[in-house]
Amino acid sequence: MATQDSRIKLKRSTVTGTAPTVPSSNDHTDGTWIATDIYKGELFFNQADGVLWSRDDNGINCLGGSVSLTIASADVLTLNSTPITIVKGVAGKCIEVITFVRDIDFNTTAYATNTHLQLKTQGADVAQVQQSNSLAATTSNIWNDFDRITPSAANTQLLKGADLQVYVPTGNPTGGDSDITVHVHFRYI
Repeated sequence: MATQDSRIKLKRSTVTGTAPTVPSSNDHTDGTWIATDIYKGELFFNQADGVLWSRDDNGINCLGGSVSLTIASADVLTLNSTPITIVKGVAGKCIEVITFVRDIDFNTTAYATNTHLQLKTQGADVAQVQQSNSLAATTSNIWNDFDRITPSAANTQLLKGADLQVYVPTGNPTGGDSDITVHVHFRYI
């Protein structure tokens, strides 16, 4: 096994949507490299998006990202008609959900009807994952149980450049006055 014994830098970005790039040369001192170019084995962390990238023999790979979003009860009540973006799309990349956790801070009234919570790529026919009846909670709790949704041959599910959204299928929830927090681990592919 060949090991390179040198210091590899962890590059960072604070600009949303910035991803690393493959340089046009193998020498970072030749004047052709741009700020996002990385060596093989080097890491690139986008602080604004919470996404870690690396480069191998085949190019740039997303190692994963993590995001949390608190949704006020007034916005939960409109998650069918007005889905909320939790991960911004990146040109040329699809967003794949790895894990999906819902944390509800129960207030006084449970949500009724339309209580399934989904993560769906904006513009896709079918969501990626669903927590069945997770909005119907009657106590403060955290759920990490979810089902992956299988599309048919004619459906779209992952779309390049599209946002990942928190969504309620069928119709808006009724009743309910609790805020929720959605935690997602994902990767760009």
